[in-house]
Amino acid sequence: MERETIEAVVDLLREENPERENFLAAIRTYADTLDEEQRQVLGEVLLEKSEPTGGFDEITRRREQGGWLKRSLGKMAERERKIREAAEQQRKRDED
Repeated sequence: MERETIEAVVDLLREENPERENFLAAIRTYADTLDEEQRQVLGEVLLEKSEPTGGFDEITRRREQGGWLKRSLGKMAERERKIREAAEQQRKRDED
């Protein structure tokens, strides 16, 4: 079986199984039909097509958001803004 065929099957399984757990189960079932060399190719294809998540990617995402302190201060500022808006609306209602 050629690499292109394995890539096509992986793409098809991903389309048919959008949820991660279902996709992994489908890949395991497919892998059981392959010989050792083909499984090696399947592993390479999966690594190439995988979306980066966790580990350094998570650290990078958080750093790009500005770190814990900046995110926390941003949440506090948003809460303060909402409280001020609610207080202003209440003041206007009280005046009417």
